[in-house]
Amino acid sequence: MTGGSANKLASEMARDQVIAALVPICHDMSRTDNQRLAKLATIQAATSYKRRDAVMDAGWATMPGSDSPNRDLAKACIEGLNLDAS
Repeated sequence: MTGGSANKLASEMARDQVIAALVPICHDMSRTDNQRLAKLATIQAATSYKRRDAVMDAGWATMPGSDSPNRDLAKACIEGLNLDAS
């Protein structure tokens, strides 16, 4: 493996681990949101490929201290929202 390939792999692994660490925060933000039911309904109504955008619009993928939502976090957060059970 070349040095460049190793660096790329390490960066991807680090990003994945950071996203995994932030998912519980996204879920907590969704649970404590006063508008949770309306936002969940919007997310559920969205087509599967637009759900990530709906989570970002809900604000649950914007971490405290950040100005913009994280697309990868929004995608990872969807899996734990139990949209079919809500």
